[in-house]
Amino acid sequence: MRDDTRPDRPDRRAGACHPVPPAMLAAAQPGGGTLSPLDSADASFRALITGPQPLALHAASLASGLPDRLVPLDELRALLLHPATGARDRNKVWAELVRRARSGSAAWVVGLVGVAMPGLRRAAATLSAGYRGDPADLQTEILAGFLAAMRGLDPDDLDRVPLASRLCWAAWRAGQALACADARYTAARRDLADSCDAPYLPWGHPDFVLAAAVARGVLSPAQAQLIGRNRLEGIPLARIAGELGISHSALCNRRKRAEKAITEAIRGGLLSDS
Repeated sequence: MRDDTRPDRPDRRAGACHPVPPAMLAAAQPGGGTLSPLDSADASFRALITGPQPLALHAASLASGLPDRLVPLDELRALLLHPATGARDRNKVWAELVRRARSGSAAWVVGLVGVAMPGLRRAAATLSAGYRGDPADLQTEILAGFLAAMRGLDPDDLDRVPLASRLCWAAWRAGQALACADARYTAARRDLADSCDAPYLPWGHPDFVLAAAVARGVLSPAQAQLIGRNRLEGIPLARIAGELGISHSALCNRRKRAEKAITEAIRGGLLSDS
């Protein structure tokens, strides 16, 4: 299998550190292909995990409880989404994937995107319902936002920040910026209390249940980010209330209503495939 326990050595050749592997976004170019950008990225990912030497990580060397062998990235993605994998262990794997992607290896960039694909597709689904522009443009912005956020991470913070939520939220926010620039999309979303230029912040969860809740109208983006920031990121309600300029008790009630809504949706099976 292709891999060892050390990050790939960066390729110093001209163009080797291009932020987006050209094949990944070929479908976004005029006449460049028939696949959407996310489908193109997914196809590139599948090519890397197929055959006798799939792109893989030695999972147990990163987190206890994971298999003590080289684990192909598609299998690793499933393990990261499984409730049995704790948040700390999950983040250690994500940190290693980010380190390798930042090393300059196009293969590991594709690998990281492939592991994040459930979140990227959730981001696209959340935004696409009201967007009337070219879906390829929206998906390209989502991918670009994800990769820009990956490149902007502080290497010293990789083990301390919730990487999956931070990167996938950055992807959603990049897509939202494009969508909100489209007047038809903005008009379709006027009924939402959240304006397009609101200071959205990351939400996080292992299997993107919050993103599914937003996509299906169970939660607004503001409700999802409130739950994510407080319950998953550990940011105190008092701090969030100060940022929003509302009282602590009002924010408690807002969170209570949001959590009741998502709990009822889960119990009712509305998010059972998330």
